Amino acid sequence: MCSLIAYKIISLKPLRVEESAVGTGGLCGSAFLNYRFEEHVRGRLGQTRFDEMKAKKGKTWQMGLRYFEEFVKRNFNEDEHQEVNVPFPGLPDDEDAGLDSGFLVMTAEQVKDIFEPVVKEVCDLVQGQVTGLRSKGGIVSGIVLVGGFGQSDYLYRRLKNHFTSAAPPPYSERPTHANANSTQEAGSIEVMQPVYAWTAVVRGAVLRGLEGNMVISRKSRMHYGTSYATVYDEDKHSVSERYWSPLWERWMVSDRMQWHIAKGEALSPLAPIAFHYTRNFRPGQSLIVTDDLIACDADEPPAAYTRDLIHVCTLTTDLNAVPRSLFTRLTTTRGVEFDNLDFTLEMRVESAGLGFELKVDGVRYGRVEAEFH
Repeated sequence: MCSLIAYKIISLKPLRVEESAVGTGGLCGSAFLNYRFEEHVRGRLGQTRFDEMKAKKGKTWQMGLRYFEEFVKRNFNEDEHQEVNVPFPGLPDDEDAGLDSGFLVMTAEQVKDIFEPVVKEVCDLVQGQVTGLRSKGGIVSGIVLVGGFGQSDYLYRRLKNHFTSAAPPPYSERPTHANANSTQEAGSIEVMQPVYAWTAVVRGAVLRGLEGNMVISRKSRMHYGTSYATVYDEDKHSVSERYWSPLWERWMVSDRMQWHIAKGEALSPLAPIAFHYTRNFRPGQSLIVTDDLIACDADEPPAAYTRDLIHVCTLTTDLNAVPRSLFTRLTTTRGVEFDNLDFTLEMRVESAGLGFELKVDGVRYGRVEAEFH
């Protein structure tokens, strides 16, 4: 899996950033090079001999795969490596298969064939982010490669050739906005490959623990909302959708969608999102209620529930802690009594996930259990 996130630097001391575009990703990470390498070796040896090697000479296969992982993926570039010798000790020489003295000889073109489809997809993903940011007037100044695949010299060179083909801007002691604009107009973006890029995730987690959250806002990847029932409106709803509510004594329709968060909306852990609910309870009815948090990846979310929507989690809310005085006693025209409660679920979006709290009239009455699907 390859993930892309664009950040805008808000301040350097202390370091604070915000997401400037909706994060994207694709199935084109480091693991997919391993799959393609395995397919290449299988094709060279033949299915029978390959299966026999993995079954009877597991260490032989593991040594070759480890060499590909630790050397070829990180260091290969076609300018410096005309061929690559991958160790497969114990395999007999086979000129047709390219086995010589316990090594599988791979030409630069063969290695490139393994890399190129995966790397091209990464380049396309990055270009998509850059194009989206520039279309909104954003300035993209750099691309930082992190994670295991971020160590790849081939990936680094391909991205560098793609984004820095233009000449650099004129030198100046202090970078200026004009220089940044001229760089953007020329299409040039600096591609950076930090030392120890593969440990970026764990080092970031340590920094988060030591210095707190440096990301002050994030962009929502999808629309998020909940379903609800509303009063039937013949101008908006189909007759087949309506049902009679004996408590409200009205025709109602269910499965309407209320989208609380829009795709691309800036979200801050300091600003919770409120979901407002109203519930009716007959005497003796359980005060434990459930609701689903639903997501939509489309640009325009539907007004009513559809089967292709994504169920993120089920929220279980225990209303027993809410004082009975906050419930409103109502009576139908037939003399049926029931209690009504208006309450709010507040959702906080954090780097590690989502948190929910129950509030009534602004007062907190406990956390809400979320079971993620």
